Amino acid sequence: MEESVTVYQLKQEIHKQDIDYLLTHNRENICFFRFVGGNTSQNDEIFKQLYRLRDSKTIVFGIFRFPFRFEGKQRMDIAIQQYYKLKKVCDSVIYFYSDGMMELLEEGTSIREANILFEEFEKSPIQAIGEMVRQTGDINIDFQDLQSFIKKKDGALFVRTIEGDSFDEPLKYLISTPYLSQEYADGKQLMVNIGYTTDVDMNAFRQINLRINDLFHKMEIFKVGSYLINQPGKSLKVTLLANGISDPFQEPEGTKNIPLYRYWFMNKWKKVTQKDKQSDWFSVMNKTVETIKKDRLL
Repeated sequence: MEESVTVYQLKQEIHKQDIDYLLTHNRENICFFRFVGGNTSQNDEIFKQLYRLRDSKTIVFGIFRFPFRFEGKQRMDIAIQQYYKLKKVCDSVIYFYSDGMMELLEEGTSIREANILFEEFEKSPIQAIGEMVRQTGDINIDFQDLQSFIKKKDGALFVRTIEGDSFDEPLKYLISTPYLSQEYADGKQLMVNIGYTTDVDMNAFRQINLRINDLFHKMEIFKVGSYLINQPGKSLKVTLLANGISDPFQEPEGTKNIPLYRYWFMNKWKKVTQKDKQSDWFSVMNKTVETIKKDRLL
């Protein structure tokens, strides 16, 4: 990725100045918006602000976490609605299950320690995608590849990075985790980035590619990137992106016809009024210049 491309992270709240900054610096940016669903105080302003980025060069990823089941059905119902609203205004959405995160905690884990671990889970796709598009190598995956990949297919996005010096056990056991979708192999397209240290031989590289193709045989391979990790040893770092995976819950009737045209109209209206203001300013300046010219003639 070129140095001009920047990765931004926003969490739970969006301020107008954040979006204004991304729109003002209208270049190739990636914005991750992390959102924990279920809070009734989250209003329509968040989705309205995110929608403003649709006409910009910024790729917007929503990272959505569903609440714990013990928080109650009402909170989960609100979260499901929020998930579909977020999905409609973002270029792509990556979702997490809080209950799945809970399964990975050891007995006696403190709330503070759990929150630190949950943060790491949510930040893992941000780090993976950032590294993928920044890493130069034999075959690069760049900003345009990522943009084309996520816009080609509808549905959620699955992102997972695995590391190891051998992959003797079935790949699905390494990729599967309770806090991410289990339907990743039924997606539409796959993009893979493979990093290898200096002593990895071609047989190991071939084996990991065969395992990937076996597990994801239903999917179309969009692109496979590769790059050297300039370290000794035999180690592979594989990042997988699967698009078009199924949504975790059925879409509520109330979100199927969200009037996004309201956001579109508001954006267009702002642009028109800004142009009108600029026109008025130029008109005033022209009149001022004409007045100065006349004064000089007199």
